[in-house]
Amino acid sequence: MVRLNEEQRRLWSLAWPAITGNISQTLLNLVDMMIVGQLGALALASVGLGGQVSWFMMPIMAAVATGTLALVARFTGARDEINATLTLEQSLYLAFLLGIPVTLFGWFFGDDVLRIMGAKPDVVALGYEYIKVVFAFYPLRFAGFTAFSALRGAGDTKTPMKLGILMNVINAVLDYLLVFGKFGFPRLGPVGAAWASGMGITVSFIMGLYLLWSGRLVLRFKPSWSFHPEMATRILRIGVPTMVERGLFSFYNFLYMSIVTRFGTVALAAHQVGLRVESIAYMPAFGFNVATSALVGQSLGEGRPEKAERIVHEALKMVGLFMAVMAFILIAFPRYLVMPFISTSDPHRLEVMRLASIYLIIVGISEVPLGWLFVLSGALRGAGDTKTPMYITAVSKLLFRIIPAYLLGFGFTLGALHFAGLGVVAAWIAMSLETFATAALFWWAFRRGKWKYVKV
Repeated sequence: MVRLNEEQRRLWSLAWPAITGNISQTLLNLVDMMIVGQLGALALASVGLGGQVSWFMMPIMAAVATGTLALVARFTGARDEINATLTLEQSLYLAFLLGIPVTLFGWFFGDDVLRIMGAKPDVVALGYEYIKVVFAFYPLRFAGFTAFSALRGAGDTKTPMKLGILMNVINAVLDYLLVFGKFGFPRLGPVGAAWASGMGITVSFIMGLYLLWSGRLVLRFKPSWSFHPEMATRILRIGVPTMVERGLFSFYNFLYMSIVTRFGTVALAAHQVGLRVESIAYMPAFGFNVATSALVGQSLGEGRPEKAERIVHEALKMVGLFMAVMAFILIAFPRYLVMPFISTSDPHRLEVMRLASIYLIIVGISEVPLGWLFVLSGALRGAGDTKTPMYITAVSKLLFRIIPAYLLGFGFTLGALHFAGLGVVAAWIAMSLETFATAALFWWAFRRGKWKYVKV
């Protein structure tokens, strides 16, 4: 039997619910892709690309959620219940209001974004219908995610897990009913997956708000129905650098997906399948990211930076072991992992399967440093140091992912040297390279130790 020390036990007690909740979310995404995949490569590419556009909006949500987690963790460590509760209330108002312009953006400009990304007309038409429905639920999605962040900062990762599982069960059931039109429900095709997701988000948010209002959780929502500029400013002062960082990440991801898209629909479908399979592999990393953020913030709230540093070192050891196992699975069994997501009737089935398998082998090599990256970035953000991740993202994504993906993918001529290009495989190699580089930069920032003295 494995014996865990105190820091390891605390990390695991917070990490496993976050891992479980996000595995359920990822499984749902996989179910989405498997169901939609039965409609063919066009549907798969449209929903996948529409989902990418949707995630471009996450930086706005992160502006509130990151500041909320850091502040609630500090107040919890300092046993300041009044300010922890006030942080929760103000963050919910901010998140909901910020979700409204995001909804309008999706409705009015979603198709333009797909065209800019290089999608073909048939992908644009289907992807835009998907986007309009998904974006309609963004105010509730933002508010729900922020509430989850507040609870995690206070040390409660089980409630977000339970609500996330509820959301995913609803989503999975409605996926089947609405995509295929079963048991009298309308057959909506890929758009049915968007409606299923929105209904799951709505039910989960209502249940979460009820629990917060009832006082059954570690935090309580006590609405004063008033705006507190000082607290809102503190939340955003921490969160805005994260918004900029995630904005840069989304912009770079936009460029990256534009590169992948230009290699054709088959390459795009393979990328989406590989991405969905890999997403289950980095769930342990996400769990330790959440746990590290909360415990580092709480430790600093207690005035014990040396304890925060010990927690990070233990988290690096633990996540390294988990991610090594995931890496082995991705590298050893790629073909078996991608098979369920590709329709047997798809004429491009063998090529999509071949490319998606290559994707998993390449990213599998970088899974361990990906886990370290998650832990170290979580430590900095939990301490309230959100500027350092912003600077690292600005440099690393451009130099180590975008530029190499373009040059090695499409080829280049330099004097007498002519390189023909490796196609979409080069884009995946660049992504793996960037993971190693970013993890090294975060380790350097952590070792400097300036995060221990950040004022929130």
